[in-house]
Amino acid sequence: MYDSGSLMKDNIIQDMSEGVMTVSFDGIIQYINPAAESIFCQSAQNMIGKSFASIFLKNEENDAFNQAVIDAVYHKTLQQNLVPYNNGNEIRQIRIITSYLTNEQKRIGVIVVLADITELAELKIRHAQQVSDLLDSLVRAFSKAVDERSHYSSNHTKNMVNMARAFFAWLNRSGNAWKFSEEQEHAFLMTVWLHDIGKLAIPLNVLNKATRFGASLPAIRDRIDKIRLLNRVALLEGTISETEWKERDERLAKILGFLIRIDSGVTFSPEDEAFIEMLEKETWIDEAGERKPLLTEVEIACLHIRKGTLTEEERKLIQSHALVTGRILNEVGFPEGYHAVPIWAASHHEFLDASGYPQHLKAPEISKEVRLLTILDIFEALTAKDRPYKKPYSIDQAYKVLSEMAGKGKIDGEILHLFMDSEAYKALQ
Repeated sequence: MYDSGSLMKDNIIQDMSEGVMTVSFDGIIQYINPAAESIFCQSAQNMIGKSFASIFLKNEENDAFNQAVIDAVYHKTLQQNLVPYNNGNEIRQIRIITSYLTNEQKRIGVIVVLADITELAELKIRHAQQVSDLLDSLVRAFSKAVDERSHYSSNHTKNMVNMARAFFAWLNRSGNAWKFSEEQEHAFLMTVWLHDIGKLAIPLNVLNKATRFGASLPAIRDRIDKIRLLNRVALLEGTISETEWKERDERLAKILGFLIRIDSGVTFSPEDEAFIEMLEKETWIDEAGERKPLLTEVEIACLHIRKGTLTEEERKLIQSHALVTGRILNEVGFPEGYHAVPIWAASHHEFLDASGYPQHLKAPEISKEVRLLTILDIFEALTAKDRPYKKPYSIDQAYKVLSEMAGKGKIDGEILHLFMDSEAYKALQ
Protein backbone atom coordinates (compact mmCIF):
# COMPACT_ATOMS: atom_id res chain seq x y z
CA MET A 1 0.00 0.00 0.00
CA TYR A 2 1.10 3.52 -0.66
CA ASP A 3 0.43 6.58 1.42
CA SER A 4 -2.12 8.28 -0.78
CA GLY A 5 -2.53 11.00 1.82
CA SER A 6 1.07 12.14 1.52
CA LEU A 7 0.89 11.62 -2.22
CA MET A 8 -2.31 13.47 -2.96
CA LYS A 9 -2.98 15.99 -0.22
CA ASP A 10 -1.47 18.73 -2.18
CA ASN A 11 -3.12 22.13 -1.91
CA ILE A 12 -3.57 22.34 -5.68
CA ILE A 13 -5.51 19.07 -5.86
CA GLN A 14 -7.47 19.89 -2.72
CA ASP A 15 -8.58 23.20 -4.20
CA MET A 16 -9.32 21.95 -7.70
CA SER A 17 -12.84 22.58 -9.05
CA GLU A 18 -12.65 19.16 -10.73
CA GLY A 19 -13.22 16.10 -8.62
CA VAL A 20 -10.31 13.72 -8.13
CA MET A 21 -10.55 10.11 -6.97
CA THR A 22 -7.86 7.44 -6.90
CA VAL A 23 -8.54 3.72 -6.91
CA SER A 24 -5.96 0.97 -6.46
CA PHE A 25 -5.79 -1.95 -8.84
CA ASP A 26 -7.52 -4.12 -6.21
CA GLY A 27 -10.52 -1.79 -6.38
CA ILE A 28 -10.02 0.13 -3.10
CA ILE A 29 -10.73 3.85 -3.03
CA GLN A 30 -7.58 5.62 -1.84
CA TYR A 31 -8.33 9.31 -2.13
CA ILE A 32 -11.28 11.71 -2.65
CA ASN A 33 -10.88 15.49 -2.93
CA PRO A 34 -13.55 17.99 -1.80
CA ALA A 35 -14.85 18.58 -5.33
CA ALA A 36 -15.41 14.83 -5.75
CA GLU A 37 -17.23 14.74 -2.40
CA SER A 38 -19.55 17.44 -3.74
CA ILE A 39 -20.20 15.57 -6.98
CA PHE A 40 -20.88 12.24 -5.23
CA CYS A 41 -22.77 13.85 -2.30
CA GLN A 42 -20.76 11.63 0.01
CA SER A 43 -17.93 12.36 2.43
CA ALA A 44 -14.41 11.20 1.75
CA GLN A 45 -14.39 9.55 5.18
CA ASN A 46 -17.30 7.35 4.12
CA MET A 47 -15.57 6.24 0.91
CA ILE A 48 -11.79 6.06 1.48
CA GLY A 49 -10.57 2.56 2.28
CA LYS A 50 -13.68 0.90 0.94
CA SER A 51 -14.08 -0.94 -2.32
CA PHE A 52 -15.34 0.94 -5.33
CA ALA A 53 -17.97 -1.74 -5.86
CA SER A 54 -19.46 -1.38 -2.35
CA ILE A 55 -19.87 2.38 -2.74
CA PHE A 56 -20.86 2.84 -6.37
CA LEU A 57 -22.35 -0.34 -7.87
CA LYS A 58 -25.58 -0.05 -5.90
CA ASN A 59 -27.16 2.36 -8.40
CA GLU A 60 -27.75 0.92 -11.88
CA GLU A 61 -28.53 4.40 -13.18
CA ASN A 62 -24.80 5.11 -12.95
CA ASP A 63 -23.71 2.12 -15.04
CA ALA A 64 -21.94 4.33 -17.59
CA PHE A 65 -19.86 5.99 -14.86
CA ASN A 66 -19.18 2.72 -13.06
CA GLN A 67 -18.11 0.95 -16.25
CA ALA A 68 -15.60 3.69 -17.08
CA VAL A 69 -13.86 3.23 -13.74
CA ILE A 70 -14.05 -0.56 -13.84
CA ASP A 71 -12.58 -0.63 -17.34
CA ALA A 72 -9.63 1.44 -16.14
CA VAL A 73 -9.04 -0.50 -12.91
CA TYR A 74 -9.58 -4.08 -14.04
CA HIS A 75 -9.21 -4.02 -17.82
CA LYS A 76 -6.55 -1.32 -18.05
CA THR A 77 -8.69 0.53 -20.60
CA LEU A 78 -8.58 4.29 -20.07
CA GLN A 79 -11.70 6.34 -20.70
CA GLN A 80 -12.74 9.88 -21.54
CA ASN A 81 -16.51 10.06 -21.56
CA LEU A 82 -19.45 12.31 -20.82
CA VAL A 83 -21.81 10.40 -18.54
CA PRO A 84 -24.85 11.13 -16.37
CA TYR A 85 -24.41 10.61 -12.64
CA ASN A 86 -27.24 10.31 -10.12
CA ASN A 87 -25.91 11.37 -6.73
CA GLY A 88 -29.18 10.57 -4.97
CA ASN A 89 -30.45 14.12 -5.14
CA GLU A 90 -30.16 14.97 -8.81
CA ILE A 91 -28.65 13.82 -12.08
CA ARG A 92 -25.46 15.63 -13.00
CA GLN A 93 -23.59 15.58 -16.32
CA ILE A 94 -20.01 14.48 -15.60
CA ARG A 95 -17.03 14.45 -17.91
CA ILE A 96 -14.84 11.59 -16.67
CA ILE A 97 -11.17 11.07 -17.54
CA THR A 98 -9.25 8.06 -16.24
CA SER A 99 -5.49 7.76 -16.20
CA TYR A 100 -2.81 5.73 -14.46
CA LEU A 101 -1.44 6.75 -11.08
CA THR A 102 2.29 5.99 -10.89
CA ASN A 103 4.91 5.93 -8.18
CA GLU A 104 8.54 5.77 -9.25
CA GLN A 105 7.42 4.88 -12.78
CA LYS A 106 5.38 1.98 -11.47
CA ARG A 107 1.63 1.87 -12.06
CA ILE A 108 -0.04 1.62 -8.68
CA GLY A 109 -3.62 2.50 -9.47
CA VAL A 110 -6.02 4.67 -11.42
CA ILE A 111 -6.73 8.37 -11.03
CA VAL A 112 -10.21 9.52 -12.00
CA VAL A 113 -10.75 13.19 -12.81
CA LEU A 114 -14.37 14.38 -12.76
CA ALA A 115 -15.60 17.66 -14.28
CA ASP A 116 -19.19 18.58 -13.42
CA ILE A 117 -20.42 20.27 -16.59
CA THR A 118 -24.13 20.16 -15.74
CA GLU A 119 -24.51 23.93 -15.89
CA LEU A 120 -22.61 24.09 -19.17
CA ALA A 121 -24.69 21.25 -20.61
CA GLU A 122 -27.89 22.96 -19.50
CA LEU A 123 -26.65 26.20 -21.01
CA LYS A 124 -25.97 24.42 -24.30
CA ILE A 125 -29.43 22.85 -24.20
CA ARG A 126 -31.03 26.23 -23.54
CA HIS A 127 -28.99 27.78 -26.31
CA ALA A 128 -29.94 24.99 -28.71
CA GLN A 129 -33.61 25.44 -27.76
CA GLN A 130 -33.35 29.19 -28.28
CA VAL A 131 -31.82 28.64 -31.72
CA SER A 132 -34.54 26.11 -32.53
CA ASP A 133 -37.25 28.52 -31.34
CA LEU A 134 -35.69 31.31 -33.40
CA LEU A 135 -35.60 29.09 -36.49
CA ASP A 136 -39.24 28.10 -35.94
CA SER A 137 -40.32 31.72 -35.56
CA LEU A 138 -38.44 32.72 -38.72
CA VAL A 139 -40.07 29.83 -40.60
CA ARG A 140 -43.53 30.93 -39.47
CA ALA A 141 -42.71 34.55 -40.32
CA PHE A 142 -41.67 33.62 -43.86
CA SER A 143 -44.83 31.55 -44.23
CA LYS A 144 -46.95 34.45 -42.98
CA ALA A 145 -45.22 36.74 -45.49
CA VAL A 146 -46.35 34.43 -48.28
CA ASP A 147 -49.90 34.23 -46.96
CA GLU A 148 -50.09 38.00 -46.44
CA ARG A 149 -49.21 38.56 -50.11
CA SER A 150 -52.08 36.33 -51.20
CA HIS A 151 -55.20 36.91 -49.13
CA TYR A 152 -56.98 34.33 -51.29
CA SER A 153 -54.99 31.54 -49.62
CA SER A 154 -54.12 33.00 -46.23
CA ASN A 155 -55.13 29.82 -44.34
CA HIS A 156 -53.55 27.36 -46.78
CA THR A 157 -50.32 26.66 -44.92
CA LYS A 158 -51.87 26.73 -41.45
CA ASN A 159 -54.49 24.21 -42.53
CA MET A 160 -51.80 21.92 -43.93
CA VAL A 161 -49.82 22.16 -40.68
CA ASN A 162 -52.92 21.36 -38.61
CA MET A 163 -53.75 18.34 -40.77
CA ALA A 164 -50.14 17.10 -40.61
CA ARG A 165 -50.13 17.31 -36.80
CA ALA A 166 -53.44 15.46 -36.62
CA PHE A 167 -52.10 12.78 -38.99
CA PHE A 168 -48.95 12.26 -36.89
CA ALA A 169 -51.03 11.95 -33.72
CA TRP A 170 -53.19 9.33 -35.43
CA LEU A 171 -50.15 7.35 -36.61
CA ASN A 172 -48.90 7.19 -33.03
CA ARG A 173 -52.31 6.15 -31.66
CA SER A 174 -53.05 3.57 -34.33
CA GLY A 175 -49.78 1.68 -33.99
CA ASN A 176 -49.12 2.04 -37.71
CA ALA A 177 -45.73 0.82 -38.87
CA TRP A 178 -45.04 4.22 -40.43
CA LYS A 179 -43.61 6.29 -37.58
CA PHE A 180 -42.14 9.76 -37.37
CA SER A 181 -39.68 10.61 -34.62
CA GLU A 182 -40.08 13.96 -32.88
CA GLU A 183 -37.26 15.37 -35.01
CA GLN A 184 -38.78 13.97 -38.22
CA GLU A 185 -42.16 15.48 -37.36
CA HIS A 186 -40.48 18.81 -36.71
CA ALA A 187 -38.62 18.67 -40.02
CA PHE A 188 -41.81 17.79 -41.91
CA LEU A 189 -43.81 20.59 -40.28
CA MET A 190 -40.99 23.00 -41.10
CA THR A 191 -41.27 21.85 -44.71
CA VAL A 192 -45.01 22.53 -44.70
CA TRP A 193 -44.48 26.03 -43.33
CA LEU A 194 -41.92 26.73 -46.07
CA HIS A 195 -43.28 24.82 -49.07
CA ASP A 196 -44.70 27.90 -50.79
CA ILE A 197 -41.96 30.40 -49.91
CA GLY A 198 -41.08 30.67 -53.61
CA LYS A 199 -44.36 32.54 -54.12
CA LEU A 200 -42.62 35.59 -52.68
CA ALA A 201 -41.07 35.95 -56.15
CA ILE A 202 -44.38 35.71 -58.05
CA PRO A 203 -45.91 39.04 -59.19
CA LEU A 204 -49.04 39.90 -57.22
CA ASN A 205 -51.15 40.46 -60.33
CA VAL A 206 -50.60 36.78 -61.15
CA LEU A 207 -50.55 35.38 -57.60
CA ASN A 208 -53.84 37.08 -56.69
CA LYS A 209 -55.54 36.73 -60.06
CA ALA A 210 -59.07 35.67 -59.14
CA THR A 211 -60.78 36.06 -62.54
CA ARG A 212 -59.99 35.41 -66.20
CA PHE A 213 -59.03 38.97 -67.02
CA GLY A 214 -57.84 40.02 -63.58
CA ALA A 215 -56.45 43.56 -63.64
CA SER A 216 -57.02 43.75 -67.43
CA LEU A 217 -60.80 44.11 -67.21
CA PRO A 218 -60.77 47.76 -66.03
CA ALA A 219 -58.46 48.60 -68.97
CA ILE A 220 -60.85 46.87 -71.39
CA ARG A 221 -63.78 48.74 -69.86
CA ASP A 222 -61.95 52.09 -70.23
CA ARG A 223 -61.07 51.26 -73.84
CA ILE A 224 -64.67 50.45 -74.73
CA ASP A 225 -65.88 53.62 -72.98
CA LYS A 226 -63.37 55.58 -75.06
CA ILE A 227 -64.59 53.95 -78.29
CA ARG A 228 -68.19 54.73 -77.37
CA LEU A 229 -67.23 58.33 -76.72
CA LEU A 230 -65.46 58.57 -80.09
CA ASN A 231 -68.58 57.17 -81.76
CA ARG A 232 -70.65 59.80 -80.00
CA VAL A 233 -68.33 62.52 -81.28
CA ALA A 234 -68.60 61.08 -84.79
CA LEU A 235 -72.38 61.24 -84.51
CA LEU A 236 -72.28 64.87 -83.41
CA GLU A 237 -69.86 65.72 -86.24
CA GLY A 238 -72.16 63.99 -88.73
CA THR A 239 -69.62 61.43 -89.94
CA ILE A 240 -71.92 58.56 -88.93
CA SER A 241 -75.71 58.34 -88.84
CA GLU A 242 -77.75 57.92 -85.67
CA THR A 243 -78.70 54.39 -86.77
CA GLU A 244 -75.03 53.48 -87.25
CA TRP A 245 -74.11 55.05 -83.91
CA LYS A 246 -76.85 53.10 -82.16
CA GLU A 247 -75.75 49.81 -83.75
CA ARG A 248 -72.12 50.45 -82.72
CA ASP A 249 -73.11 51.40 -79.18
CA GLU A 250 -75.31 48.37 -78.71
CA ARG A 251 -72.58 46.09 -80.07
CA LEU A 252 -69.99 47.56 -77.70
CA ALA A 253 -72.41 47.17 -74.78
CA LYS A 254 -72.96 43.53 -75.77
CA ILE A 255 -69.20 42.92 -75.97
CA LEU A 256 -68.59 44.49 -72.58
CA GLY A 257 -71.44 42.54 -71.01
CA PHE A 258 -70.07 39.32 -72.47
CA LEU A 259 -66.55 39.99 -71.18
CA ILE A 260 -67.87 40.82 -67.72
CA ARG A 261 -69.90 37.61 -67.66
CA ILE A 262 -67.09 35.27 -68.71
CA ASP A 263 -64.60 37.03 -66.44
CA SER A 264 -66.07 35.10 -63.50
CA GLY A 265 -64.81 31.80 -64.93
CA VAL A 266 -68.03 30.35 -66.33
CA THR A 267 -67.87 27.40 -68.71
CA PHE A 268 -68.19 28.40 -72.37
CA SER A 269 -71.19 27.40 -74.47
CA PRO A 270 -70.86 26.82 -78.25
CA GLU A 271 -72.36 30.29 -78.76
CA ASP A 272 -69.71 31.75 -76.44
CA GLU A 273 -66.97 30.02 -78.44
CA ALA A 274 -68.28 31.58 -81.65
CA PHE A 275 -68.48 35.02 -80.05
CA ILE A 276 -64.91 34.68 -78.76
CA GLU A 277 -63.72 33.81 -82.26
CA MET A 278 -65.36 37.00 -83.51
CA LEU A 279 -63.83 39.09 -80.71
CA GLU A 280 -60.34 38.00 -81.73
CA LYS A 281 -60.86 39.83 -85.03
CA GLU A 282 -62.72 42.87 -83.64
CA THR A 283 -61.05 46.23 -84.35
CA TRP A 284 -61.66 49.94 -83.78
CA ILE A 285 -60.32 53.25 -85.16
CA ASP A 286 -58.65 55.60 -82.73
CA GLU A 287 -58.68 59.41 -82.77
CA ALA A 288 -55.69 59.46 -85.12
CA GLY A 289 -57.53 57.30 -87.61
CA GLU A 290 -55.41 54.22 -86.95
CA ARG A 291 -57.15 50.83 -86.89
CA LYS A 292 -56.36 48.74 -83.80
CA PRO A 293 -57.46 45.39 -82.39
CA LEU A 294 -60.11 45.70 -79.72
CA LEU A 295 -58.30 43.27 -77.42
CA THR A 296 -54.56 42.93 -76.81
CA GLU A 297 -52.71 39.63 -77.21
CA VAL A 298 -52.70 39.13 -73.44
CA GLU A 299 -56.44 39.79 -73.23
CA ILE A 300 -57.10 37.36 -76.08
CA ALA A 301 -55.01 34.77 -74.21
CA CYS A 302 -57.34 35.31 -71.24
CA LEU A 303 -60.30 34.57 -73.52
CA HIS A 304 -58.86 31.13 -74.17
CA ILE A 305 -58.61 30.13 -70.51
CA ARG A 306 -60.80 27.07 -70.23
CA LYS A 307 -60.03 26.09 -66.62
CA GLY A 308 -59.13 28.32 -63.70
CA THR A 309 -58.07 31.93 -64.10
CA LEU A 310 -54.53 31.74 -65.49
CA THR A 311 -53.18 31.90 -69.00
CA GLU A 312 -50.55 29.36 -69.99
CA GLU A 313 -47.78 31.91 -69.41
CA GLU A 314 -49.22 32.88 -66.01
CA ARG A 315 -49.54 29.21 -65.07
CA LYS A 316 -45.87 28.61 -65.89
CA LEU A 317 -44.96 31.63 -63.77
CA ILE A 318 -46.95 30.29 -60.82
CA GLN A 319 -45.41 26.85 -61.23
CA SER A 320 -41.95 28.38 -61.04
CA HIS A 321 -42.53 28.97 -57.31
CA ALA A 322 -41.51 25.35 -56.60
CA LEU A 323 -38.16 25.89 -58.29
CA VAL A 324 -37.67 29.22 -56.48
CA THR A 325 -38.58 27.53 -53.18
CA GLY A 326 -35.75 25.06 -53.70
CA ARG A 327 -33.26 27.79 -54.60
CA ILE A 328 -34.16 29.88 -51.53
CA LEU A 329 -34.06 26.99 -49.07
CA ASN A 330 -30.80 25.65 -50.48
CA GLU A 331 -29.20 28.85 -49.17
CA VAL A 332 -30.26 28.00 -45.61
CA GLY A 333 -27.82 26.08 -43.42
CA PHE A 334 -30.30 23.57 -42.02
CA PRO A 335 -28.95 21.55 -39.06
CA GLU A 336 -28.43 17.80 -39.17
CA GLY A 337 -31.76 16.02 -39.37
CA TYR A 338 -33.30 18.81 -41.45
CA HIS A 339 -31.24 18.53 -44.63
CA ALA A 340 -34.21 17.11 -46.56
CA VAL A 341 -36.40 20.17 -45.95
CA PRO A 342 -35.36 22.00 -49.18
CA ILE A 343 -35.80 18.79 -51.22
CA TRP A 344 -39.23 18.00 -49.79
CA ALA A 345 -40.47 21.58 -50.10
CA ALA A 346 -39.35 21.97 -53.72
CA SER A 347 -40.97 18.66 -54.72
CA HIS A 348 -44.53 19.08 -53.43
CA HIS A 349 -45.94 19.40 -56.99
CA GLU A 350 -44.25 16.27 -58.31
CA PHE A 351 -46.43 13.32 -59.34
CA LEU A 352 -45.56 9.62 -59.33
CA ASP A 353 -46.10 9.36 -63.10
CA ALA A 354 -43.53 12.12 -63.75
CA SER A 355 -46.24 14.56 -64.91
CA GLY A 356 -45.61 16.97 -62.05
CA TYR A 357 -43.17 19.86 -61.83
CA PRO A 358 -40.57 21.32 -61.72
CA GLN A 359 -38.27 18.28 -62.13
CA HIS A 360 -40.79 15.71 -63.44
CA LEU A 361 -39.57 13.20 -60.88
CA LYS A 362 -40.59 9.55 -61.14
CA ALA A 363 -42.08 7.43 -58.35
CA PRO A 364 -38.79 5.92 -57.06
CA GLU A 365 -37.40 9.45 -56.69
CA ILE A 366 -40.29 10.73 -54.58
CA SER A 367 -40.07 10.02 -50.84
CA LYS A 368 -43.05 9.09 -48.67
CA GLU A 369 -42.76 12.47 -46.96
CA VAL A 370 -43.17 14.30 -50.28
CA ARG A 371 -46.09 12.03 -51.23
CA LEU A 372 -47.83 12.96 -47.99
CA LEU A 373 -47.04 16.65 -48.48
CA THR A 374 -48.56 16.55 -51.98
CA ILE A 375 -51.78 15.00 -50.69
CA LEU A 376 -52.08 17.60 -47.92
CA ASP A 377 -51.47 20.40 -50.43
CA ILE A 378 -54.07 19.21 -52.96
CA PHE A 379 -56.67 18.31 -50.34
CA GLU A 380 -56.43 21.72 -48.70
CA ALA A 381 -56.58 23.54 -52.05
CA LEU A 382 -59.69 21.62 -53.10
CA THR A 383 -61.57 22.21 -49.84
CA ALA A 384 -60.37 25.79 -49.26
CA LYS A 385 -63.16 28.24 -48.50
CA ASP A 386 -61.18 31.41 -49.26
CA ARG A 387 -60.71 31.04 -53.03
CA PRO A 388 -63.03 33.50 -54.86
CA TYR A 389 -62.54 31.80 -58.23
CA LYS A 390 -64.05 28.47 -57.15
CA LYS A 391 -66.46 26.92 -54.70
CA PRO A 392 -64.96 24.71 -51.98
CA TYR A 393 -65.22 20.96 -52.47
CA SER A 394 -66.80 18.83 -49.79
CA ILE A 395 -64.64 16.22 -48.05
CA ASP A 396 -66.24 13.50 -50.18
CA GLN A 397 -65.74 15.46 -53.39
CA ALA A 398 -62.08 16.12 -52.56
CA TYR A 399 -61.54 12.44 -51.73
CA LYS A 400 -63.11 11.46 -55.07
CA VAL A 401 -60.73 13.77 -56.97
CA LEU A 402 -57.70 12.45 -55.09
CA SER A 403 -58.87 8.85 -55.56
CA GLU A 404 -59.06 9.42 -59.30
CA MET A 405 -55.55 10.87 -59.23
CA ALA A 406 -54.33 7.81 -57.32
CA GLY A 407 -56.04 5.56 -59.88
CA LYS A 408 -54.14 7.34 -62.64
CA GLY A 409 -50.86 6.77 -60.82
CA LYS A 410 -50.28 10.41 -59.91
CA ILE A 411 -50.39 10.23 -56.11
CA ASP A 412 -49.85 7.50 -53.52
CA GLY A 413 -53.15 5.67 -52.96
CA GLU A 414 -51.92 3.90 -49.81
CA ILE A 415 -50.97 7.17 -48.12
CA LEU A 416 -54.26 8.71 -49.27
CA HIS A 417 -56.17 5.90 -47.53
CA LEU A 418 -54.12 6.42 -44.37
CA PHE A 419 -54.89 10.14 -44.50
CA MET A 420 -58.62 9.52 -44.87
CA ASP A 421 -58.61 6.87 -42.11
CA SER A 422 -56.89 9.34 -39.80
CA GLU A 423 -59.66 11.93 -40.35
CA ALA A 424 -56.91 14.55 -40.16
CA TYR A 425 -59.05 16.70 -42.48
CA LYS A 426 -61.19 17.52 -39.42
CA ALA A 427 -58.37 19.89 -38.41
CA LEU A 428 -59.26 22.16 -41.34
CA GLN A 429 -60.38 25.63 -40.32
